[in-house]
Amino acid sequence: MIFTAIATEDVQPNRLLSLGAEQKVSITAAGGTPDFRSTGAIKEGSEVRIAIKNNPVWQVEAGGDIAAGDYVEVGAGGMVVKSAGEGIGYVAESVSKGGVARLVRKFSGPKGDKGDKGDTGAAGAKGATGATGPAGKDGAPTQAEWDALEARVAALEA
Repeated sequence: MIFTAIATEDVQPNRLLSLGAEQKVSITAAGGTPDFRSTGAIKEGSEVRIAIKNNPVWQVEAGGDIAAGDYVEVGAGGMVVKSAGEGIGYVAESVSKGGVARLVRKFSGPKGDKGDKGDTGAAGAKGATGATGPAGKDGAPTQAEWDALEARVAALEA
């Protein structure tokens, strides 16, 4: 898939980018989710040709030192930085600040429809009967005690 967009700002090579309204492309905000990356320098206001290649590994500039296997997220200026969570993926090799990291992107596609409800399964076997508790004063109230309680509640509500 190839399309064009207009750059809203100057962008350095190997930075994470997001597509906005009216086909405008800009650097992905820190903590955001990128749509693609820059492969070269881009000038503000220029028309940018974007080719979606579905490549799972992107080359992105590192905003700090990152060890191989560390999860990363978008940092300032569209660079990758180490993440406390799972972020947007992980780096395949250690990289120093300012170097180009090999970002292995974490994929998540759109959720599909929930689908139809399945057939109701067969009823399970009846469970064992529990022990009978004590009756009367030490257990459940007797019918006479319930009747007296209901009468007192009715009198209070009147």
